[in-house]
Amino acid sequence: MKRKQNILAAFLVLALALLLTACGAGGDRVERFAKANPGSGANIAIPGYEKLSFAAGKRSQAVNLENPAENNCTFVLTLSLNENGETLWTGKALSPGEAFTRITLERALDAGEYPATLHYDCYTIEDNRPLNGAKIQLTLEVK
Repeated sequence: MKRKQNILAAFLVLALALLLTACGAGGDRVERFAKANPGSGANIAIPGYEKLSFAAGKRSQAVNLENPAENNCTFVLTLSLNENGETLWTGKALSPGEAFTRITLERALDAGEYPATLHYDCYTIEDNRPLNGAKIQLTLEVK
């Protein structure tokens, strides 16, 4: 009887460890930073960035890529390298008042500076119709 209890306890500890590992592993994290306050839709606020700082040798990166609360559209963001057009990351639809706070790159980068582009594809909230977008030129500073 004691052996069965030990096996059950070991199984539960292993299951809990796997669950905690799966919850904390990879994947993008979106957080709501403000309640959406949609504007008229006539203008789209696109945040600009001169550089993003990344950790070398890691795919998971801390960021703050937001869709301002006053927008009346969703964003789909794509980060790519200018040198060869390689896509490093594409996010899911980001609603007004939300921000990506952690992203997972397609591959880890070595230390250095990389010219890159952050593409903004914008869509209507109601029917996902494409709107104007933007391309922000920036530098990835990898340390």
